[in-house]
Amino acid sequence: MTVCPAASQQAAYAINEKALRAWATHRLRRERRAGGGTSYSFTISGSTCNNMGIALEVVMTVDVGADGRIEAACCGPAATDGGCDAMCAAGCNAPAFFAHVGGCAKVVGLTLTEAAFMEWEPETSGCFCTDGNRRHKWRNAFQVLHYAVTHPDVG
Repeated sequence: MTVCPAASQQAAYAINEKALRAWATHRLRRERRAGGGTSYSFTISGSTCNNMGIALEVVMTVDVGADGRIEAACCGPAATDGGCDAMCAAGCNAPAFFAHVGGCAKVVGLTLTEAAFMEWEPETSGCFCTDGNRRHKWRNAFQVLHYAVTHPDVG
């Protein structure tokens, strides 16, 4: 699978290597798909936007085809999540919220390298309420996936 064309020209990671390695080892799961593709699941945790002391846990899933191109990217509450319903934008219905805004269509057709190092314009926050907050999480997810794929000793 071609994952990293022009890898020698890639930008620097926005996340330090220690965190990338830890997240790739403990929060990333890979499942080979029929036909040579891979489905990646990255679990991210954070705080609710209203800081109610409830942690949220979201699974970000990325399907990559045998050709190394992203076929789909979506996210939603993890089975163990306790905080997604408490996000202000979720209105106590996290599944409906993520069904509406949980996809990342702009990466479909890109390689992991292209997705990991594109200009994301992130806004840091633990929640997923705004576009910027979601961009931050997607950038982190794609950089972890890229790191894991380009460092075979991880995970």
